[in-house]
Amino acid sequence: MPDLARAFLARQPIVDRQGSLAGYELLYRGAGDDRRARFEDEDTASLHVLSTLLHDLGAAQVLADRLAFVNVGPRSLREAGALVLLNPRRTVLELSSAVEPDPATLSRLRMLREMGFGVAVPAAPPTESVAPWLPVASHLKVDLQRVPDDRLDVLVSTLRYGDHVLVAEKVETAEQAARCLALGFHAMQGWHVGRPEVMGSVRLGANRAVIARLAERLARGASAEEIESTMRLDPALCWRLLRYVAASNFGMMIPVESLRHAIGMVGERRLARWLQLLGNTVEEPSPASAALVRAAALRGRMLEMVGAEWFSGVDCDNLYLVGAFSLLPAMLMQPMSEAIASLALPETVADALSMRQGRFGPLLELAEALEAGHDERIEALCADLALSGTALVRARRSAEAAVQEAALA
Repeated sequence: MPDLARAFLARQPIVDRQGSLAGYELLYRGAGDDRRARFEDEDTASLHVLSTLLHDLGAAQVLADRLAFVNVGPRSLREAGALVLLNPRRTVLELSSAVEPDPATLSRLRMLREMGFGVAVPAAPPTESVAPWLPVASHLKVDLQRVPDDRLDVLVSTLRYGDHVLVAEKVETAEQAARCLALGFHAMQGWHVGRPEVMGSVRLGANRAVIARLAERLARGASAEEIESTMRLDPALCWRLLRYVAASNFGMMIPVESLRHAIGMVGERRLARWLQLLGNTVEEPSPASAALVRAAALRGRMLEMVGAEWFSGVDCDNLYLVGAFSLLPAMLMQPMSEAIASLALPETVADALSMRQGRFGPLLELAEALEAGHDERIEALCADLALSGTALVRARRSAEAAVQEAALA
């Protein structure tokens, strides 16, 4: 049974002729102890792999700057909305045997190749069956278990020349590996090279009401301010967006100045596709997770309101992220350093979260002391900040009212 509280995928290494790691084929796993993929629909499985890569594990952790070979079924290729969320320069779309080389499919693949994606297609005798794919293929994958041993030489001699990478699959022994090298294969994968490694992480739920509200507002052309305010109803969604910004660039940690900046970097079209992927793959949060997310939203709003006395603009907006993300260790069940490692956060936000330092650090300490009921610490921090107790209580009540109003909107 799939473990709904955690997200998993497996990665199997692909090496070049020198034995250097070239990339990973990403494989669906429903549980940590699954030895193989167990799914009823390959397109749904592909969507879950994409979601786990982009949201839960993070491309930088999974791929380490190598190529991602992502399995694609007929429906995923036809709709293609989720695929374009990936970094095309780091992605090879691996077509299943169910994909047929009809004119519409070939046209779509040409478009994806022009965007920068690689395309891997299965190659097997007769070679005439491979011919329609050659104009769009960057990789040809030969499954050694599906090609008769006495026909492998002829197949490879026909296919190894051309502007594509010839990959041997299911290489299980040293003898098979040596033969593949002798025949001229450019790359290999299989148990002799490396068995699939299962990777997992906590899966944050998604508030479907917020996702639906965002999709509706995007569709009617809402302002960036309205999109941002809606997204801030769910701190877990904010974390996912910043994780996606990093993951879609496969670890190229482009600095993010604020949540609104991240929304602008993604753009309306990709944001809509991203929300659709979340809606199709992520469950509602558990009651315990939902309570944590609400507490995070409350802390974020309170810091924003208290900080308005000293800060404005982007700084004030980032105080929300400080408060909301300060509960990430509880939400993700991992240290703060790991929770924010894949996020290109502003330095002021990262310093407050990881060390309680910088301009925002004392305000976060104040919020934590208030929630814990540490009166002496509250008095000391208020004195340092020249903040009256009345103003603090007013900010807390205003934040509670704002979170409650937003939940009912």
